[in-house]
Amino acid sequence: MAAEGNGEANTDQRERALVDYSPTRSRRAVLLYIVDNLLSAVVVGPLAVFYWRGTWELLNVYLFPGDQAASGWTCSAIGNVGLVCLVYLQEPLARWLRLDNKLHWMFGYHLYTYVMGALNVCHWRGVWVLLDHYTGISVLSSWLTFAIGKAITSYYSYVTLLCDHFLQIQTKFQSQIYIV
Repeated sequence: MAAEGNGEANTDQRERALVDYSPTRSRRAVLLYIVDNLLSAVVVGPLAVFYWRGTWELLNVYLFPGDQAASGWTCSAIGNVGLVCLVYLQEPLARWLRLDNKLHWMFGYHLYTYVMGALNVCHWRGVWVLLDHYTGISVLSSWLTFAIGKAITSYYSYVTLLCDHFLQIQTKFQSQIYIV
C-alpha cells in the first residue's frame, strides 16, 4: 500500500512539474517567460489596439455619424444586450463546443472571441460617446469619470479569477443561469 501511495505521489509531482512555468525553475523557463512577455507587448498588445481602433472607427463612420446621442445609445444598447446574451449562452455553448475537436476550437472559439470583442468595443464606445455628449469634454469630467471608474474597478477586482473553460465568466455570486 505504501508503494502504491508513493507511486501516486510521484505521478502527481511529475504532472505538477510539467505545468509549472515558473521563471525560477530553469533557464528555458526564464527564456519562455521573456519571449512570452515580449510577444505580448510587441505583437498582441498592438494588434488588440488595432482591432479596437478599427472597430471603433467603423462604428463612427456607419452608426449614425451625424447624431452623437443616437450613435451612443444605439452602440451602448447593442453592446450591453449582446454581452448579456453571450453570458446567458455560455453554458449551452460550452456544452456544444468541445475543446478537443479542432473544428470547434478553430471556428467556435475564434467566432466567439470576435463577437465578444466587437460587443465590448460597442459597449465602451457607447458609454464614451454618451459621456462626451452629456457631460462634455473637460478636465473636471475626465477626473470625475476616472475616479468613479477607479472606485468601481477596485471594488470588483477580486472577481477576476480563472475559470475552467473560456466560455465561463466569473460572477460575483458564483451563479450560473441555464438556458435550454
